[in-house]
Amino acid sequence: MKKILALLLLLIPVFCFIACDVKVDDDQTQNQGQGQGEGENGQGQGEGENSQGQGEGENGQGQSEGENGQGGEEITYLTVTEAYQMALNAGDVGTAEKQYVKGTIKNISNPTYGEMYITDGTTELYIYGVYSADGVLRYSEMEDKPYSGDEVYLYGTLKTYKEKPEMGAAWLQKYESHQEDKDLTHYTQKSVNEARLASEGDKIIIEGVVAKITYANGMKPNGMFVVDETGSIYVYGVEVASRVEEGQKVKVAGVRTNYILDSEVSYATQYGYQGSIQLQDAQFISCTEEKYEFDTSWITKTTVKDIIDTPLSNNITTIIYEVTALVKKAPGSGFVNYYIDDLDNYTGTYCYSLCNGSDYSWLDPYDGKICKVYVSALNCKSAKAGTNYRFVPIEVEVIENFSMTNNEIAKFALDYYAKLQFRSLYNTDPELVLLDSVSSDVIPFNNVFFSYTSSNENLIYFEETQDQELIMHANETNGEVTITVSASYGGVKESIDVVVTLEQKEIPDTISVSEAIAAADGTKVSVRGVVMSGLVVQTGFYINDGTGVIAVRCDSETIKEINLGDEVIITGTKTHVLKEGTTNQIGQICIDNAKLAINFFGDNKYDTSTFQEITFDELYELMAKVTEDHTTEVYVLHCHVIKYETNYYVNYELSDDATGTHYLTLYAANKGQYAPYEVFIGKGEVTVTVMLCNWNSKTPYKGCLISVTDGETTIINNNSFR
Repeated sequence: MKKILALLLLLIPVFCFIACDVKVDDDQTQNQGQGQGEGENGQGQGEGENSQGQGEGENGQGQSEGENGQGGEEITYLTVTEAYQMALNAGDVGTAEKQYVKGTIKNISNPTYGEMYITDGTTELYIYGVYSADGVLRYSEMEDKPYSGDEVYLYGTLKTYKEKPEMGAAWLQKYESHQEDKDLTHYTQKSVNEARLASEGDKIIIEGVVAKITYANGMKPNGMFVVDETGSIYVYGVEVASRVEEGQKVKVAGVRTNYILDSEVSYATQYGYQGSIQLQDAQFISCTEEKYEFDTSWITKTTVKDIIDTPLSNNITTIIYEVTALVKKAPGSGFVNYYIDDLDNYTGTYCYSLCNGSDYSWLDPYDGKICKVYVSALNCKSAKAGTNYRFVPIEVEVIENFSMTNNEIAKFALDYYAKLQFRSLYNTDPELVLLDSVSSDVIPFNNVFFSYTSSNENLIYFEETQDQELIMHANETNGEVTITVSASYGGVKESIDVVVTLEQKEIPDTISVSEAIAAADGTKVSVRGVVMSGLVVQTGFYINDGTGVIAVRCDSETIKEINLGDEVIITGTKTHVLKEGTTNQIGQICIDNAKLAINFFGDNKYDTSTFQEITFDELYELMAKVTEDHTTEVYVLHCHVIKYETNYYVNYELSDDATGTHYLTLYAANKGQYAPYEVFIGKGEVTVTVMLCNWNSKTPYKGCLISVTDGETTIINNNSFR
């Protein structure tokens, strides 16, 4: 007996050590979960550290079963209403002891951490995160876990955080599943294509293969593309997407809708965008354990260009297409953009990401390669500048030894180069210099030769100059002309017809740029001048008539009708772009919502008579005067172009020396916008023309390059232009 007692006394410290060790590990597990949760939700900071320590000391293993406390004491669970009031009373300090609460899961907003709302039918309570009964496994790691509609029994600290009652990291004691109790009597089962064609608000059940899961911030699943033998559709639902894997055959219920982001509704209406075709309020019904390939028999083979050129009246959102495309990766400042571009290495759009591109890291092996891509336009961004389809790649496969026939190359050159030279409408003689040949490094091919004929040379005719340039002219008359463009390559010939209209317009009255600058904000103005350079980040250009220079913002359709060097008449509203609520700022002077009245075309040189040569000291003095507007002045600097790069961002700057002692940061959204100017980095002093800009109502000003030259190479800012 003494030996047994002695042995027990020896083992007690060991047990205590083990218990303490488990407690520390649990605390670490909880705190790690809390930290990640804060990044997602910004709530509940710090609650895991205190509440867990108290809970473990009181609960122990006996209570983790959820039935009896220590010594067999029966557990009494608070209702959600009672817990809500207790959290209010506890304030931000929290309850001294952890509490037992039961309720029904209304929704799960973060399936990684088990962030959810529970309800008792009267009151809702926010649950910061859910862990296993022993506090070790977070929600996503639990094999057996509850979902929306299930009744849960939780154990955790109640508190009020930022005036919001909540339970901190909650330990799941038990739950009662009610997944079979869902009322789906008002839902009708349809094929995927029938679901696409259904009316908004219809309640629908579909069955198909999960082709691709999409992700929200923090890489939490938020939706999926479901495919059957008839078509594809996007299903939005955080909880549903977290319960399935790509390749599984699923059965889900949802409400048919055309989704548009609230902030984009007005612009979507303006441009005629109908919204993303999808199922919302998704409910999980079932899924298979087996994996399947999704059906591709119905998928149309097309081009990126044809998808992008599809009119908004034909709602193609969430339809999967097959394209041959160039996949490109473009690292930015703290993010990565991925693009699906056509084979001209220009026409394309970016992959839609809510995770700064991390959800597309699987595309890295395909960077710079020609691939077979199953892709869908998930939605269409609608903004002031216009609309832009945003892609989700579904599946990608490298095309080894890609090639095209000579006929295909000739047709490609016509569609992607020759045809795009022409406008549909001319008001004056464009004196358009035409391409005589084109080559590509992507496909590749060399020298597809072009020739041109006019159906009516009294309206449109061609002239070859002494320099052997071919110029297209239009006579001052009205009418419609068919221009036939032929492409010759490798012994084959292909042709395409382009129909253009000549329509002479009366030239409207205009004011000078300097008068537009001086006009009161809100004044409708018409200005004639030369398109001097592109803007950066904004869609538009700077116009120069010799009396001054002013920024012009327009939509994406208007900019397609304009090129650098064109002489144009534009109409718009003179304004200051100033962020609402900003004080002690001038903002940015511009002509906004501009439309093209007449394009006189021509490769015109802009006037430099109003440009001001300036030093960095003088520039710094101007930038400090935030109540004076300097956004319409062009400055000439003799300086260095430098690139300042960190792990999080890249800045292009103008500096008075190679080290950036004094510098002007150039306004940009991504480093690609100033990539052409990298040829000047480290090459010594160059001559720069630059304008100050303040589109974001921030201090100090940033710079927008107009041009850079080293005496041999000159680059003019052509952002916004092809």
